[in-house]
Amino acid sequence: MQSKSTYHYQFGAVVKITLRDGEISEEEKAFLAHLAETLGVSREEYDHIIQNYLTYPLDPNNTYNERLESMYTLTKLISEDSTITGEQQTIWLERMAKAIGFTSGNVKYIVAKSLAVIEKGIDQETYKDEIKNINK
Repeated sequence: MQSKSTYHYQFGAVVKITLRDGEISEEEKAFLAHLAETLGVSREEYDHIIQNYLTYPLDPNNTYNERLESMYTLTKLISEDSTITGEQQTIWLERMAKAIGFTSGNVKYIVAKSLAVIEKGIDQETYKDEIKNINK
């Protein structure tokens, strides 16, 4: 494989999380292909990552703000993509939320709120405020 795109390792981590339970839906396959294209991941890189996804590290976000920033980006990406919709969006985002360090007890609330506020087209700082004040 030649050069790696800017988002090679981030895409590898997303693939690893998506495939970690060994199951992937057709919608998730289509979403990963579209995400790779959006991130500038070449077909060669994509194939390499899919075949070797277990070798990619999952670097958990250390701070709550880092987790929120990652969740904002992931929710925005999935909301803007038409290849994965409805309940599949929720399932995929719940997997991602757990992998980036949100506690299992909060994941459903964070994902539901994330999808609701991203629909409004808010910026990242407003998003973080909304999630931080989820119970207020």
